[in-house]
Amino acid sequence: MVNDPAAVEHTRGALAAAPARVVDPGPVTGSEDVGEFAVEAGVPCVFWLLGGADPADFGGATSTGEFAARAATLPSNHSPQYAPVIEPTLTIGVGALVSAARAWLPRNT
Repeated sequence: MVNDPAAVEHTRGALAAAPARVVDPGPVTGSEDVGEFAVEAGVPCVFWLLGGADPADFGGATSTGEFAARAATLPSNHSPQYAPVIEPTLTIGVGALVSAARAWLPRNT
């Protein structure tokens, strides 16, 4: 799964305007099938991760490094211990998706 660089840049501004903190983790090992669907459809792909941890877990973090170190201790979304906090995860996730969709959908004039 490889993100389309131009599509990432197009979407990045929309996500930055969403009610969320955007952090670029750089290349991440692992794979997702969604990239194959994009290739087959001939469309760009932008895949992002949405955190679901309790914001209190990150209290006092003052740098991206501290944030990343704390995130590394949490269960991943494929772990049986993964349990996203419903709020603010749901509100932020929907806001991010709507912002990204609006960046790509044609504007009514």
